[in-house]
Amino acid sequence: MKVRLLGIAAGGGVPQWNCACRNCHLARAGRLPPLTQSSLAFSPDGATWYLVNATPDVTTQLARWPELWPLGLRSSPIHGIVLTDGELDHILGLPHLREGAAWTLYATPSVAAMLEDDLRILPALRRYGPVEVRPLSLDAPLVLGTPPESVEVFATPISSRSPRYAGGASGGARDAVVALALANPTTGRRLVYAPCVGDLSPDLFRWCEGADIVLFDGTFWADDELPRLGVASETARAMGHVPVGGPFGSHGWLADLPARTKLYVHVNNTNPLLDPDSEERAAVRALGLDVAREGWTVTL
Repeated sequence: MKVRLLGIAAGGGVPQWNCACRNCHLARAGRLPPLTQSSLAFSPDGATWYLVNATPDVTTQLARWPELWPLGLRSSPIHGIVLTDGELDHILGLPHLREGAAWTLYATPSVAAMLEDDLRILPALRRYGPVEVRPLSLDAPLVLGTPPESVEVFATPISSRSPRYAGGASGGARDAVVALALANPTTGRRLVYAPCVGDLSPDLFRWCEGADIVLFDGTFWADDELPRLGVASETARAMGHVPVGGPFGSHGWLADLPARTKLYVHVNNTNPLLDPDSEERAAVRALGLDVAREGWTVTL
């Protein structure tokens, strides 16, 4: 199994079009690299590829890496998209992939219903061609590829919070937000991808314990990050993200996991972790953690 990290930023990317925070300023000045929104690609055999989430930056992301380029005049190695949730920064790339290439969408029933009934993106896509939607189950792995070159995709629920367009409330469907584990059934090696985590539960810790690599929600450093900057009233936790720092942040929790590689993804433009010279970056590095980089690749 091969994995390529396509983007590491939270919604809006870096620089965000309407943001003049320190990181966005540094990115516009060329002192920090621009970042696209969080997504990855994986392949069971090096030829057939699947995306985890489809961001608004998807066409730019696919153009960067030769293994994801078209194979013919109108073709693509991308055979499917697996969704972790229905948030806009994870699904607005779907209309960009409408131009005739055949691919399958894998989503939990509640996420599929959001795209069908609330956002109406699936009915719109069907105007351009057939759209096959297959369920992503919480009870059994999704097997992609043909053994022995296959990937088992496990999903575990981590939040019932729905996107704003679908009501934005917690306490909804159990499968509204999931973390994914991508496992090689031959080697037993496993990567966990969890870009939106609202609670550091013992169940999630146990689920992550067997992973070799954990790519984890690094959206905000502090719970009051946005209110303190005066750009929003909601805290990180209210938005469905455990902050990285603070006494109940994810840095200590993540440091205790035995995985050999633990990286933050889905990092918001306001998060000081994005600055490699920041005290916050030094603090997580001291714990054996780091911020992922776009283009990072691994074979499991």
